[in-house]
Amino acid sequence: MRFARTGLLALAVLPGCNAAHRLEVREGRDKAGLAEASGEYWKGVRWNDVAVASKFLASADDQLALARVLASPVLRISDVKVLQVAVDPELVDPKTRPEPTVTRREGVILVRVEWYEVAGTRVVVESVEQRWRMDGTGWTVDTTRSPLDADRPW
Repeated sequence: MRFARTGLLALAVLPGCNAAHRLEVREGRDKAGLAEASGEYWKGVRWNDVAVASKFLASADDQLALARVLASPVLRISDVKVLQVAVDPELVDPKTRPEPTVTRREGVILVRVEWYEVAGTRVVVESVEQRWRMDGTGWTVDTTRSPLDADRPW
């Protein structure tokens, strides 16, 4: 009798554990996806590859602004390193099958950017926090919360 009650208790607890595990797995997968997307974006920015970096900007205006900044003869980026990646809790239950344009999760990265102006003599190292959002198509830079600067792509 004692074993039967223990078995029933274990069966009652398992569904909750399974849901928590699935949530952790999705969070880990989304965090890894953000790390990969932000790494690819910043690699594109670092090497002035507009085609690569633009994939992570949702609006055509932002893509054009990035192209202008990367074409600038004034600014050069000498090194970029993504230091931290964090994802916020899911905003939409994935079981509801939201529209592809609905933001499902947001995240933030901390990136170290080393840059210089061609006419200048000093190298500047900055740590920049950048917000990202994930919808049904993948991760993109959230330019409403992390707007592109007119002179710099961060």
